[in-house]
Amino acid sequence: MRTHAKFSTTTRLKRPGVAPFVNRVIDRLGLKEPRRALALVVLAALVARLVALDVRVAHWDEARVGYWILHTADTGWWEYRPIIHGPFVQHVTRWTFAVAGVSDFTMRLPVALIGSALPATALLFRSRLRDVETIALGVILAANPLLLYYSRFMRSDLPLAAFAFVTLGAIVAAIDTDRRRYLHLAAIAFALALTTKENAVLYPVSWLGALTMLAVTAVVIAYRAGDDPLESVTRPGIAALRRFHSWRRTLLVLPGEMLVVLVFFYAPRSPESDAGLWSALADPALLPGVVWEATIGSAAAVVTWAAPDKRAHPDISSLGDLGPLLVSYAPFFAHFLAVIAVAAAATTIMALAGLRWRRRPIVTFCGWWALSGVVGYPYVADIKAPWLAVHVVVALAIPAAVGLVVVHDRLRQARLDGRDVATVGLAALLVTSGVFVVGSSAVVTYQQPPHGLNIVAQGGQPGGDVRPVLDNIQTVAGDDDIPDVLFYGDLAVDNESYNDRSGAAANWYYRLPLPWYTETANATVISAPDLESLPADPPPIVIANSTYRGDLEAELPGYSVRETAIVLRPQPVALRAFGFSYQLKGKTYVFFVDQEAVAGAVSDDG
Repeated sequence: MRTHAKFSTTTRLKRPGVAPFVNRVIDRLGLKEPRRALALVVLAALVARLVALDVRVAHWDEARVGYWILHTADTGWWEYRPIIHGPFVQHVTRWTFAVAGVSDFTMRLPVALIGSALPATALLFRSRLRDVETIALGVILAANPLLLYYSRFMRSDLPLAAFAFVTLGAIVAAIDTDRRRYLHLAAIAFALALTTKENAVLYPVSWLGALTMLAVTAVVIAYRAGDDPLESVTRPGIAALRRFHSWRRTLLVLPGEMLVVLVFFYAPRSPESDAGLWSALADPALLPGVVWEATIGSAAAVVTWAAPDKRAHPDISSLGDLGPLLVSYAPFFAHFLAVIAVAAAATTIMALAGLRWRRRPIVTFCGWWALSGVVGYPYVADIKAPWLAVHVVVALAIPAAVGLVVVHDRLRQARLDGRDVATVGLAALLVTSGVFVVGSSAVVTYQQPPHGLNIVAQGGQPGGDVRPVLDNIQTVAGDDDIPDVLFYGDLAVDNESYNDRSGAAANWYYRLPLPWYTETANATVISAPDLESLPADPPPIVIANSTYRGDLEAELPGYSVRETAIVLRPQPVALRAFGFSYQLKGKTYVFFVDQEAVAGAVSDDG
């Protein structure tokens, strides 16, 4: 029987007040055992992430990365560019396209599968948690609205958070069980984390800070108890050094394992015989250069990209003048807190309960880790990005799991003691938390098109009903070189082929997410910056900023006209409160469609 300091993980849990039928089902299915229970949680998480996965129109960011993934697949060329983040999602998504075809569903599938598997990582923390807490941790990782939303989104933040959480769990398991296989898991998981996104380096920084605060807390507690404060730190420190010494041979191998993962993902790809990973494997003489480019070259690119002048607010050198720093930091911090309030309020409340009533080292450690993220991520952000809150939610997950169980335990005890007020209060907390999770997930994730004030969706998510036009593009696109789509005005570019690179023309970015759909449809795209440039026989679909509607209507008689939001809101919105004003951006595009041409394309296909 596996036990630890305070809890026996084989203790049978009484469930007074639960229907006997439910008790029998739980006993029959063996759901008190974490592995079986978490298998069911993972299955539920998979369903929640895959259902209607392709209903949402691609976000601006999904579209640009997806577009360039397609061109990597077509040309065989790839090199690391920090502006589109780490290579993991790009390579894995490209492999998915090769196996399962190209669509919104397959674009999001790799991240969805990682998000579905995330609850299983709770098993790595079993040595520090009760069985019921382990199961609760899995449920939180599966059901949190923010983790759910970004498990259905092709971005690197969810995979990064998942791999980092595995890293921490494997380290904890290695320390508690002295099994070296967990060290290998930790090394590979952290190497994978480094392949997802550049802010992976912030995780060990946060963990080191949390360990420092944990040590300070231990010193304070020992001092107040009249014990030797120094011994409270030196004793675990000496034990850790002894453990590391016993692991010394394994630790020497881990950097090599990490290097293999990093080189595999970061090494450039090329169809030519003198460059790229596959060429280097065929000709070992090329390998040193490829390894150098995958490691030192990639690191240098990150340093350039992460320079202070790339951020939207002052860097740390401005700490001497706090005024400008606070003024620029405050909107990012307020936005970050708003995202937490909308999509992680229940998780946060339960985490506070765990920190208040069950201050175990792992709980306190995660509390400090989460706090560093709440303060730090708004500072390092270059835009108001809701996906950054994912990294705080995974930190809150363990305290929240412990808090959820302690609230349940206190509710049960209050009922047994006949304390009606406490019973009602704790029951209300559990019920409202559950309702919040379900309601927030429904509104934030499954409502499509999203509401204009859906702060989790981010401004680059189309808020209008663009699907009919996308269906028209799919219908008229053919294998010939006859133009299918024309972008007009400030959406025009001089050379369409230039957009095949990740440094596309500036106006091309204004088109997003439409280029992803024109590319997947194999549509032929042309541009016209003004009326004089319009061809005599325009393509069946013409797209422009809505400000050009009047000019184009006269030139495109017989075309149906549709205006819809291409970002989250059709028009800018100003929010005012307490004397402050916050401007939310909005934009509407106009789509001209030659319905006769669409009907003709349908009949030709038939």
